[in-house]
Amino acid sequence: MIDWLVNRIFRFTSLRQAIFHEVHLYDHLDSIMSDPESMETASLSWCEGDIWYGWTYDSNAKRYYFDDIGNKSLIGLWEDQFLSKAE
Repeated sequence: MIDWLVNRIFRFTSLRQAIFHEVHLYDHLDSIMSDPESMETASLSWCEGDIWYGWTYDSNAKRYYFDDIGNKSLIGLWEDQFLSKAE
């Protein structure tokens, strides 16, 4: 049953490639988050529509800062993230 489902899903090249891209994205994020040196400078920003969202990690406070409200520009998002870390 599972073999049938897997063969059915992976038959479509575009779907197979999308699944592999998603897996590689999570593997890459996991490697960054498990490396202490990378986490000193790690942050992530992404755009959904015309709104930018992101997160950053503060090693001194041992906290993640998420911007779930978003910002109209990437620079505005980064400024907000750096200001929230400074507080």
